[in-house]
Amino acid sequence: MREALRDRRTLIAAVVLPAVVMPIVVLLMPALAKRQETFLLEQPARIAVEGGDASGLAAAGFEERVFSLVSTPSPRAALRRGDVDAVLVDDGPEGPPRRVLVLYDETRAASRAAVEKVTRTAAKLALGELQTAARARGLDPEQMVPVVIEPRPILASNPLGGGPLAIALPFFLAVWLLLGGQYAALDVGVGERERGSLDALLVSPPSRPAIVAGKFLAVLLPAVFAAVVMVASSVASARLGARLLPDQAAAGLTVGVAARLLVVGVALGGLLSAVQLLLSLGSRSLREAQQAFTGLYLLVALPIMLVPLLGEWDDRPWMPLIPVVNAGLAYRDILAGRDVGAQLAVTVGVLLAATLPFLALGARVLGNQRAANR
Repeated sequence: MREALRDRRTLIAAVVLPAVVMPIVVLLMPALAKRQETFLLEQPARIAVEGGDASGLAAAGFEERVFSLVSTPSPRAALRRGDVDAVLVDDGPEGPPRRVLVLYDETRAASRAAVEKVTRTAAKLALGELQTAARARGLDPEQMVPVVIEPRPILASNPLGGGPLAIALPFFLAVWLLLGGQYAALDVGVGERERGSLDALLVSPPSRPAIVAGKFLAVLLPAVFAAVVMVASSVASARLGARLLPDQAAAGLTVGVAARLLVVGVALGGLLSAVQLLLSLGSRSLREAQQAFTGLYLLVALPIMLVPLLGEWDDRPWMPLIPVVNAGLAYRDILAGRDVGAQLAVTVGVLLAATLPFLALGARVLGNQRAANR
């Protein structure tokens, strides 16, 4: 353990990187998201029209300064290039109602915002026409609108729940649980074999489970320490951001939220550390172990990143029983401010139960190596 902590790579991955990177993430990501939202709301959407005046919709949006009309010989090609945000295609019959197709690029935020602006403009245009028809018939226009919708955003109970940090924090926590213990795992496994010290350890009195347990703790402690530094740095950055930027979404990152994140992080770190140790013990060279670690990173990062896209699948009762995925779900619900008491217990129990087989396999690998030495 002392040798692992003396390794500068372990200290950099477990302390320096999370302490430096997380303040940037916590303060910068919400600020960038807010800046983009403000820009998209204030900036007129670049609209092109294909085959007609699109039932007057383009002109109405231009007059209200919601649209910026772009003249181009090939609107669809311009949309693919990103020169326009949306294309209006008058595809309706001659009589009412007219149908207008809105072509957009779902991969660009500006294009998605353009669709919302087109929808709002169409609603205002339709309402104006209804009011004009009502006045022509001697009716009160106010009676034609039984419900008036007034969007008015308020501060959510936990603004992290739907913000960019709800995606970034779980990802970075999983990454640093891997990076924090990576060099320790390489050192106490394949590193000792290359130095020749593992052979002497295998003929020593301690049993295989005791040796594996010691190596497991040597990997787990730097990983957990990296997670603690990351979360503590995030909380400190959130408090600083709340003072400097009162509307900063990171203000929802409280000490209580951080503590629950760490509970899940320690359990997930145990599983990941056990897998890293097994891969290191079973590798024949340092390069082979590093290649195996790369595959492990992908297997861990992918489920964490896919959690926000699960949709209705995340309500299935068996989802908390899937290791790594259950940690991502727990992170999301914790950041959303939901009651995760039972879910937290199930998640931690499943992760701890999944850790034991990998430790047993590690002891078996050491046993095979001891038999080979004999």
